[in-house]
Amino acid sequence: MELKDILRLKMFRGENATRNWLILIGILLWMLLSIGLSHNAEGKAKYLAYLNAENRRLQSEYVGLKSLLMKKQLRSNVYNEIKSRGFVIPKRPPVKIVKEE
Repeated sequence: MELKDILRLKMFRGENATRNWLILIGILLWMLLSIGLSHNAEGKAKYLAYLNAENRRLQSEYVGLKSLLMKKQLRSNVYNEIKSRGFVIPKRPPVKIVKEE
């Protein structure tokens, strides 16, 4: 097949035209499918990156809130809060009352 025949697209007008058209259509469908699948994979990769960033943000927020809670639960902070509300801290621990049957 010469260059002149290729440029005039004789392969799509001859005796094997049907086979050549089917091959061309098959190649085009395969190309469209591969493009679509690559776009789909890129979308999933972007979503995965977003989820990883969100996970890191939530973990850092969790650590910050956990440390804040630990500071709030310190015995000295609890005693200061109780005193500021007017309560008195007992000198001896409470006694548990047990009912005997």
